[in-house]
Amino acid sequence: MTLRVLIAEDHTLVSQGLEVMLSMSEGIELVGVVDSGDEAIERATDENVDVVLMDVNLSTDMSGIEATRRIKQTTPDTKVLVLTMFTDPGTVAEAVKAGADGYLSKGSSRDAVVQAIIDVGEGRSVLDPYVTEGIFGRISGKDPQALSDRELAVLQELSHGKTTHEVADAI
Repeated sequence: MTLRVLIAEDHTLVSQGLEVMLSMSEGIELVGVVDSGDEAIERATDENVDVVLMDVNLSTDMSGIEATRRIKQTTPDTKVLVLTMFTDPGTVAEAVKAGADGYLSKGSSRDAVVQAIIDVGEGRSVLDPYVTEGIFGRISGKDPQALSDRELAVLQELSHGKTTHEVADAI
């Protein structure tokens, strides 16, 4: 099975690196690279994309989180894997609520990104170890910031094995 992947990233160096990386990965067909939420929505809708690799902070007036929400509304079967520098639990919670199927840090290895694309494409949820460390740190008191009620609700739903779509519907 070949997964059709669209990259939504506004930093040229990052998008070019991802493009090269994915072009060398078996089982992945790169559909294209866009730098705005509007383009991501349009291409995901028009080109039968399996997975969108989405940055949170796009340079347009629409965030990657809003673009994720709209993609999931228009093409619910399209999976969205967030790949970003933002690993704080609040941003993770917002992305999951918007319908993201996975969440990775840009500090992830090539192998981790490719495996996450495959996992998300096959219907599994993915959460970056850096993100889980931050969540566990906040819950255990090692991080001085407490989780908000919303963050706790998202974490609780995920811990019960719900998909990100089910979490978004429940919260």
